[in-house]
Amino acid sequence: MPQDPAAIQQQIEETRAELAETIDAIAEIVSPRRVAERAQEQLRVRTTELRQRYGPVLGLAPAPSPETAFTPGVPSDAPPGVDTGEPRVVRAVRWDRVVLATSTLVLFVGGVRRRRRRHASR
Repeated sequence: MPQDPAAIQQQIEETRAELAETIDAIAEIVSPRRVAERAQEQLRVRTTELRQRYGPVLGLAPAPSPETAFTPGVPSDAPPGVDTGEPRVVRAVRWDRVVLATSTLVLFVGGVRRRRRRHASR
């Protein structure tokens, strides 16, 4: 059953365009930068979940608002319950940064150990 060459050419062009879109989507998914961004977002979400779940048990303060977080001249060493008439500085642990720093350290130490093993086996 013969087909029109123009129709065949049109099908080839459509297939080529679909393949290009698929390859672009795959490249986007496996891009190291995108993988790192997704991992960072997952760590951030997990850290927030853990902080919400265990923060009250551990006595962690909620994250400070940007306006009153580190106001210069505001005493932060007054005992709890003492009203100084000024907003208190609440220093909260930034667990997302702790997790990020820890994971970076683990990756760095693992790379150093791997490099030492390679040089030792030569």
